[in-house]
Amino acid sequence: MSRVSVRRLYSVAGGRWWDPFRVVWEFCTSQQAIRDLESLFRRYVSAQTRVLDLGCGTGANLGRLIQLQLPFKQYTGVDFSPHMLALARKRFRDMANVTFMEGDATSLRQSDELYDVIAATWLLDHLDEPAAFVNDVQRLLVPGGHLLLLFYSRPRWFVRFWLAPLGRMLVRADPVAREEVSKFSGVLFKKTRAASAVTLIDIGAPGVVDPGAARQACYH
Repeated sequence: MSRVSVRRLYSVAGGRWWDPFRVVWEFCTSQQAIRDLESLFRRYVSAQTRVLDLGCGTGANLGRLIQLQLPFKQYTGVDFSPHMLALARKRFRDMANVTFMEGDATSLRQSDELYDVIAATWLLDHLDEPAAFVNDVQRLLVPGGHLLLLFYSRPRWFVRFWLAPLGRMLVRADPVAREEVSKFSGVLFKKTRAASAVTLIDIGAPGVVDPGAARQACYH
């Protein structure tokens, strides 16, 4: 999918259309997956956690952390849409430990800064090479850190024949193929929902030795 077309899409109406659309999409397809994601946030986010949110949009994941009353040391959101970031900065302008940066989440510069939790929700379905991105971004995790991915995946045939055209038309998104997902390294937990249209994955950096604990976290 062309990044130019995606960027143009998120500039429509100053990006204000996205939050209502996201609420409807998640209500229809992702309620359980979002609950699973929130369970992982509860497990991994604490007062000393540094969070990196890639493709942060208007700050939905930050809103989830606040709603869950989870303290964190620092939150950094990265997105290539100035319109989405403007809305996010306005929404969270009073939070001193929150930073929003304009940039391409797939082309992050080399940095000495590492993070305990990296989140990327509804981002992989916009990328031409999701596996390359997923395996590269793990370098930004501290030992024992976690990369949490929520994305539109290839649904079963009775959903795919109508959902795939809608996804391309409405949000310029293509489902991430199973072949791409199979290339992700370090997977601790994977769960598909909504006739396989939504996938949640927890990836652990070196030092995670108890994948069963991560798996159990999604059911509490």
